[in-house]
Amino acid sequence: MKQDLIILGASVRAAAFSALRANLRPWCIDLFGDADLCARCPTKTIAPQDYPAGFVDMIREAPAVPWIFTGALENRPRLIRRLAGLRPLWGNDPSVLARARSPRRVQKLLRAAGLPCPALSIDGAAGLPPGRWLAKPRRGAGGKGIRPWNGQPAQPRGGQRVYYQEYIEGEACAAIYASERTATHLLGVTRQLVGERWLHAATFHYCGSVGPLALTPSLRGHFERLGTILAQGCGLRGLFGIDCVMRDGIPWPVEINPRYTASVEVLEYALGFSALGWQRVAFERTATEPPPIPANHSSGCIGKAILFAKSALIFPAKGPWLETVQSPGSVHVVPAFADIPAAGQEMAAGRPILTFFARGNSPDACFDSLQQTAADLDRRLFGDIQA
Repeated sequence: MKQDLIILGASVRAAAFSALRANLRPWCIDLFGDADLCARCPTKTIAPQDYPAGFVDMIREAPAVPWIFTGALENRPRLIRRLAGLRPLWGNDPSVLARARSPRRVQKLLRAAGLPCPALSIDGAAGLPPGRWLAKPRRGAGGKGIRPWNGQPAQPRGGQRVYYQEYIEGEACAAIYASERTATHLLGVTRQLVGERWLHAATFHYCGSVGPLALTPSLRGHFERLGTILAQGCGLRGLFGIDCVMRDGIPWPVEINPRYTASVEVLEYALGFSALGWQRVAFERTATEPPPIPANHSSGCIGKAILFAKSALIFPAKGPWLETVQSPGSVHVVPAFADIPAAGQEMAAGRPILTFFARGNSPDACFDSLQQTAADLDRRLFGDIQA
């Protein structure tokens, strides 16, 4: 039976398409109202000056059905509580969010389990031991606001409090989980693209994913234990992700994302499952059977990348993304482009422009293909090629 579902957040297209794959009917509210989202789903756009408080009035106009949130609303527990009083929440409540987003609590859980974790300082930079440290906003998402510590107390930006986390050298990755009534399941692990210059992303900003990564039995067991420890210790339910850094073959967790994350759709396309089916099982009382657990292997890898504007532009009316909007294919088939702006939209430097995908036999092959597409888009959007 189909179920209506409200999805709201800064950008909801990926979660909305996941909902369609799970036989749900999404009703969407986000900042962008991208053309490919509007072509498939009822969509409302929230004005930047009203974000995120304006969600309260907008959800009152939505159907009286459950709702989920995407990034970065996990940092707004008071707003989550207000919205949950208006519509049933299929997601982690404010008490769970407070635990999952507490660096001190997460560190305590990991140390008690004997799992590696970065050192941190919550109370300031005074007394930090020598080494490389990051100043991180307490309410950050997608890497925004993270910066290397330069030896001086980090000044809050926009009223944000910061904490200091040990910098771990290695490859960024993300593990994706689904926690239901009886168990926590590892759905897969992706390589994270972070601060890539060829995508014009700012340092530490998330800008894509490639996966699934092949895991040895030992590494899979480590990731499974990591997810179970944090799900039980924080009370996490439904979909969530753990951002990690792989150092010497061991994942070092650096952050929990207690919601549908940007990496999920890469695994969905590669492994052929509908992630929001797990969310329904975790929160819908009448849903009793969990979806099949994705296979541990796939026929290849999927990559996604987000191109950022290296200078201001007006998004052109024509381009290789146009077919995706005019003739959308099955949501079960990976598109060439996604998160496509409306023609004529003004885009400031540093803003995300659109997402694009690649398929390959390995993560490296996907990475190479994504780089080629990024170069082609650069020539089209910022060069002298006529659209």
